Amino acid sequence: MRTLLGYWHWDHQYAPTASLPILVLDMYEHSYQMDYGAAAPAYLDAFFKNIQWETVAARLDKALKLFAIARQAG
Repeated sequence: MRTLLGYWHWDHQYAPTASLPILVLDMYEHSYQMDYGAAAPAYLDAFFKNIQWETVAARLDKALKLFAIARQAG
């Protein structure tokens, strides 16, 4: 399947098989509580300001290349 999907993982469990993370955001309280307290929106603002889109694009490109290789082998 050549599809880009979004996942929500409950309690850091049950990751999808045969997938490659492209962009990951941790929204559990442990990820922002020390720096942002209850201000989750401020944490989100900081997260989106700090995304390195070149890295995200490189990960996507790698995933698509691996998909093509797997499809040829399959």
